[in-house]
Amino acid sequence: MKEQLLELIFPPRCAVCTEVLDMEERRGILCHDCAEQLPYVPKGICPHCGGVTETAGFCDFCLKEFAFESACAAFPYETVRRAIHLFKYDGGKKIGEGLGQLLADYMGKYHEAILAKTDFVLSVPLHPKKEKKRGFNQTHILCEQLSARTGLLFRRDIPVRKRETAAQSTLDSSKQRRQNLKNAFAVPADLTGKQVLLVDDIFTTGTTCNECAKELYRAGAQKVFVCCLSAAGRRTEP
Repeated sequence: MKEQLLELIFPPRCAVCTEVLDMEERRGILCHDCAEQLPYVPKGICPHCGGVTETAGFCDFCLKEFAFESACAAFPYETVRRAIHLFKYDGGKKIGEGLGQLLADYMGKYHEAILAKTDFVLSVPLHPKKEKKRGFNQTHILCEQLSARTGLLFRRDIPVRKRETAAQSTLDSSKQRRQNLKNAFAVPADLTGKQVLLVDDIFTTGTTCNECAKELYRAGAQKVFVCCLSAAGRRTEP
């Protein structure tokens, strides 16, 4: 009864276009129009720089600065900015599950070859204190949905965050971001010969995924693929 009353006062809205959902649409997180024409990053456009590429992921130029093998993102950040905010900061786990389903759908459509090579899925970790405060790790929820829909194993135990760090969004330069995450992650496992898919919610400068990837390679991983729900445009930083 309480939930029905809240829906009457604050009707659920589409996670993409913010239109009020009708009763049938409320089983998911998208309105009919957005569900019919999902605004994924188009194949042939780099999610990081917006340049033309022959793949459905990052272009070769953008990948040069990172340790991981490849990277992709399902949506431009601005498309799902509101949904991610509700998911992470307003406890919208249902929205997170819906976003995870969309991420799985995107990977199945555009990156089937990567899924076929992947031994297991990994999540960018939160520090335990931050996870306790939020009540969940948002990338765990994305990974759970990706795992459920692809059949890939989701390993929750690695990588781990060794120390608390400042939020990357509060730092101005690439140098500050790299220093902030230096030695912040660890991989207490033998990954010799494994090919892994590292999942995060937002790709901004790539520092977080890059630092995680370095540790995964140190643990013996053969290849690290990065998959993000969204990507912000490339920043010009000092």
